[in-house]
Amino acid sequence: MSDAPPEEKPAAPPGPKPPKIVLILLVLNLGATGFTTFKMVTAPAPQAEHQEKSEAEPAGPEVAGPVVQLDPYVVNLDEPGSSRYVKVTVQVELVKHEAEESIEKSKQLIRDMFLSHLSGLKLADCLGTAAKEKLREELLKKLTSVVGGGKVRRLFFSEFVVQ
Repeated sequence: MSDAPPEEKPAAPPGPKPPKIVLILLVLNLGATGFTTFKMVTAPAPQAEHQEKSEAEPAGPEVAGPVVQLDPYVVNLDEPGSSRYVKVTVQVELVKHEAEESIEKSKQLIRDMFLSHLSGLKLADCLGTAAKEKLREELLKKLTSVVGGGKVRRLFFSEFVVQ
């Protein structure tokens, strides 16, 4: 065995240096990652945020008053040469319970007005969201004219079938 020092491998020649733009992008990436992590860690819990909003604002789309179910309406559409019909079931949200009495007293008149209006519809008047919204507004106006203003809040379609 020899007392010769172990052979050292020649060092690999240094590779090309990365361009400065790559180093800058790496530093920016590191900064953005750190910032995002900081924001996620210090952000309030989603439940707490939701509770704060619900306490501050009352929920809008919820039903707030009593709801009265009206009988279903089945009428032929005003389409010459075809036998198409529409079946509509309506629910009415009232402002106060006292308005239920007005609805009960006027059910026959409401039914007659709704049937007359629905039987004058064409097929195009029943298809699509915009047509249903327009029909909802028209029926609500007719209902308000019968029971009086300030008693009915909204009108809902619980069933809407066109055949």
